Amino acid sequence: MRYDVVILDMDGTILDSRGNADIEYKWAYDAFERTLARFGVRLTIDQINEYFLKPLILRGRLGVLEFCERFGLDCELFWSFREQDVIDAKIDAMRRGEIKLVNAAKRVLSYLSRKYELAVVSDSQQECVDFAMQHFGLTPFFKFWYGRGSRLEDIDFRKPNPHYINLVLHKLHTREAILVDDSQLGVLAAKRAGIASILILKEPMKIKYEPTHVIRDLTELEMLL
Repeated sequence: MRYDVVILDMDGTILDSRGNADIEYKWAYDAFERTLARFGVRLTIDQINEYFLKPLILRGRLGVLEFCERFGLDCELFWSFREQDVIDAKIDAMRRGEIKLVNAAKRVLSYLSRKYELAVVSDSQQECVDFAMQHFGLTPFFKFWYGRGSRLEDIDFRKPNPHYINLVLHKLHTREAILVDDSQLGVLAAKRAGIASILILKEPMKIKYEPTHVIRDLTELEMLL
């Protein structure tokens, strides 16, 4: 099929955001611990996963409200601190080289940009997306790049909500597009937007939402598209 637009996720697709510590995403856990410390709360990584991240992924804003109720936190205040702490930590991790481009990312993006209009749709905060695009010199390849806002209600626009995918399609006046994402929630968002999808599956796992194509890493796009 002929596509007009290739939409790419950012973390895990263009950026390797896992970091270089023994614990993957330690920079993010450290940022969350700083947020909790503001409220006198201490949790282990396992507890953060169980009480915060899992509910956030499964129930979105409701999961955050449940977390705040569990620990007696002012949710608006907690979320504002959490967002800024994560933004600061992520930008610092990019500056330090802890977060970096995936292998051959610029070569692949250069190739794609000669054939298609490119856009980024990320669940990361817009401030982080803006910084990544500038810091890694990606702006020449892309027409648009969208992250989410930092208000609590902006959680509702995370994938699998197709809001930002549809925004890209509307601005480029086309429905002939394909999304490249390393998350199955991205595949579901593409389905809801009525476009094709490519799932980057780095390790074998059960596929819940069937993508149009499956690849192992970004470099395979040079053969596929």
